[in-house]
Amino acid sequence: MPPTGPRGRGRVRSPAGGRAARKVTRLRTPAARPPWTCAPGLLAAALSIGCAPKKPPDSLERPAVQSIDIDGNGFLAGLSGQGDFVLRGVMETKQSPPMAGLISPKKRRTYLDKDTLELDAWRLETWYAHQGYFDAKVEGWDLHIVDDGKPSFLRDPPPKVRIVGVVVPGAPTVVREVKLSGLDRLGGPLLSSIRQMLPVQVGETFVSDDLSAAEDIIRDQLQERGYAFAKVAARAQVSADDHVVDVLIEGELGPPCKFGAVTISFLGSKAQVQVPEALIRAEVAVEEGRPYRVSDINSTQRRLFGLGVFSVVNVIPMLDQAEGDRVPVRVELSRSKYRQLRTGVGVLLESGKQDVHVSADFQHVNLFNRLLRLDFENRVGYTTLVQIDQVADDGLDELLSTSGPTVMSALSLSLPHWPARAWRLGNTFSFELGVEQGYRFATPQWSPSVTGVINDHLSVSASYQLQLFQYLDLALAESEFRRTPLGLDFRERYLLTSLRQQITYDARDDLFVPTRGSYGVFEVTEAGRWLGGDFNFVRLKGDQRYYLSLRRFLPDSLRGTFAMRLLGGLIQPYGVEQYATVPYAERLYLGGSSDVRGWVRNHLGPYICDPDTGVTCISSIGAEQPNAAILPIGGLLSAAASAEARIYAGDYGGVAFFDVGNAWTALSQVVDADRAGLPVALLPSVGLGARYLSPIGAVRLDFAYRLDREPMFSLEPRLGVHFSLSEAF
Repeated sequence: MPPTGPRGRGRVRSPAGGRAARKVTRLRTPAARPPWTCAPGLLAAALSIGCAPKKPPDSLERPAVQSIDIDGNGFLAGLSGQGDFVLRGVMETKQSPPMAGLISPKKRRTYLDKDTLELDAWRLETWYAHQGYFDAKVEGWDLHIVDDGKPSFLRDPPPKVRIVGVVVPGAPTVVREVKLSGLDRLGGPLLSSIRQMLPVQVGETFVSDDLSAAEDIIRDQLQERGYAFAKVAARAQVSADDHVVDVLIEGELGPPCKFGAVTISFLGSKAQVQVPEALIRAEVAVEEGRPYRVSDINSTQRRLFGLGVFSVVNVIPMLDQAEGDRVPVRVELSRSKYRQLRTGVGVLLESGKQDVHVSADFQHVNLFNRLLRLDFENRVGYTTLVQIDQVADDGLDELLSTSGPTVMSALSLSLPHWPARAWRLGNTFSFELGVEQGYRFATPQWSPSVTGVINDHLSVSASYQLQLFQYLDLALAESEFRRTPLGLDFRERYLLTSLRQQITYDARDDLFVPTRGSYGVFEVTEAGRWLGGDFNFVRLKGDQRYYLSLRRFLPDSLRGTFAMRLLGGLIQPYGVEQYATVPYAERLYLGGSSDVRGWVRNHLGPYICDPDTGVTCISSIGAEQPNAAILPIGGLLSAAASAEARIYAGDYGGVAFFDVGNAWTALSQVVDADRAGLPVALLPSVGLGARYLSPIGAVRLDFAYRLDREPMFSLEPRLGVHFSLSEAF
């Protein structure tokens, strides 16, 4: 006997049993084929095909399922967590894949089975009950024939049916009370904090899975405070008539515990690991005698994974072997491949830059068996900076003048545990051949650095940079840039030496697709003649990001994030006027796929009008743009902000965003405008985007529209299109 749901199981409605307002087409078996339809089969037989493709024997009596829809599952059901795509996942009856059997032999049709469909009604009612809809009822199924399966030459398809389920969800059951018992020893403030973490909240719809989630949250909080043997049990008392539920969560703390002895074991041969045990133990945050904390166990796992030499890291508290209040810990390790060669192809398409490249990277994570890490990265490609909508107007010559081959090669070697465990000494040699608006360039560079990890979220670094920069095919003639009032320096070749200090705070829950937490990076760069270079300036840059989960506002079938970003920079030259300048390539630029997306890459900010047109100008806020051919020169001050709402269903998602920002020639330009009562001119853009979470990261397609009417950018395109990997921020 099949199981029954809260209101009994659903039924397959016959045409006569359907609702009066619904027209139901009766299922029909295909009529027999007339004899003449087999005449072409003589030719087909010669080709070993036969009169018609052979189909499953039962398909004559069971139609193929073309689609499944659910009626009555709520207004805007997709946003209420009861969308058809969610409910179809609960059912055993499935839709036939599009073009089943034609594109891929593995994609076979799904045929209707009335017994399975009857049980699917019970499955749906049970699913609704778990979501807090205890009165939900599947009234039945309407079956609509959409194709009667007429035979044709070499084809004899089965009939196809559309299934429509009729659901009455009823009223939801809400949480009336959440009571915590047995946790009084924790104190009021901690209990209040734990209450706010729980997915079960008073006034919200009751979801049965939230009970186990609440148990896990409270257990983790107790174990973080030393209660290794803490037990938590949650149960619900349902009042069906009132559509309310009372939740009782009972906890048993147990004794406070400390860590015992830490043992390290290897999955496989220890000889294959080839890493000194002293270096492994230096990464273990669990210390014998310290209070038991889950965060120390998790930190140990992260640290050991971070070495890059282990494919499996298990940190297991041996609760069953505890002696008194001491809990021993076992660390299980399995080595990974120390040497890796990765190759790939990359494509970037955005307004103002199109790039295609191939890459080949070699990595050795345990050089000389001392955790020395060697990385050799190589990328070769071709880049064009022309705006796609101007190709037809400017012709092939303009396209070729802003295009060229690109090369990036970097060899780096890093030494861990120097000068202490959480520090790493690095040394990088690199070469880049690139293309920018108005010039091509080549630059070799050497950069030694030291990086230290302060805690799980905070790290600091300091580095020295020695860079030889050479312009290739510079669009500006020397007579043009020498008379500009911006202090631009376009000398053919220069030496840049600088010191850089950086602080990074990373509390995101995921590095690639974050849903909550924050991230900030702040750096100071000092360039000067006293370091052996050709320029004197100080540069400050900051990038702060926040991520807020939208879980409480979305159904379980969806997940979302509200992301915010603030970034800016300031460059201040100093010293003798001859050296108090900033190289063209070191200035601050905005516009493009990663900041203010309504603008072409690097086009938001100061620019020089194209000297080839006979018009030489330095852009300024309020001045009319004389022509579309401009040369961005960046600024000495920049500021931008972004806000973005991201909603995902499975691996697919959509975003809505707002960006605003600008770059100015100098800080004095903003100060003078403020004193004169003029707007600072932060220019906005809005847009929509699509996302796909691929195995290698988020694939992003954004469409952004400029909202400003600033005369300075009157000839710039108003629509920006960006396609790339990874989120904008």
